[in-house]
Amino acid sequence: MSLKLSDSVLKGLQQLGTEISMDISKKLITNSLKHTLSPESSVPSVPDIYAANADKAKLSEYAVVSLLVVATKHCYEATALRTYLEKNEVQPIILEELVTTYENHRKELTIRQLQLGSDFPHITDVQWRIMADVRSSTSDCSSGELNFHVNLGRYNESNGARETIVEFVCSTEELQLLINKLKEIERHCEKVAN
Repeated sequence: MSLKLSDSVLKGLQQLGTEISMDISKKLITNSLKHTLSPESSVPSVPDIYAANADKAKLSEYAVVSLLVVATKHCYEATALRTYLEKNEVQPIILEELVTTYENHRKELTIRQLQLGSDFPHITDVQWRIMADVRSSTSDCSSGELNFHVNLGRYNESNGARETIVEFVCSTEELQLLINKLKEIERHCEKVAN
C-alpha cells in the first residue's frame, strides 16, 4: 500500500530543519516518539520546542506522530519510507533522523498500536469441543443433538498468554453455515487479489 499523508502533515515535516532549527527539530522528533509510545497522556513538556514558534512546532509534532503511526500501521519498510520522504522534499538530515527513529523503534511502535485496539482483534487460535445431549439415569428426555462449543482467541504479544476473543455454542447446521460463510469470504478475497 502506498503511503499517503495530508498536506498539513507534509508541511509539518518539511518545516523541520528549515523553519524550525535543526537542534529543536531533533528534540521535537524525540519528544514525538515519546508521545507515540507512551500509554500515558502526560509526557513531560519540553519548553524549548515551543519557545520560538509554538504553532509551527505543534504542527510538526503532529506530523511526526502521524508519520510514525501511519507507517507502522501499514508496515512500511524503512527504504520505502526514505523514498517517500525524499519525494516530498524533507530535509536530508531530518529524513535520516525520522527513518532511523522509525527503524530503531518499529517493534515498540507495533506493540503500542496493538495495545490501542484501533483494529479488529487478530484471531490466531481456535479451540473447540463437541457437546452431546444424552440420556442420563436422572433424566428421561434427551434431544440426542450434537452441539459445538467454539472458542476463538489469540496469544498476547507481551506475555504469550492465550486470550479469548469470542466464545459461542452452535449446532451442526449452524457450524456448517459459519464454515460456508468463511469459505465465501476466502473466495471473495482470492478474487479481489487476482
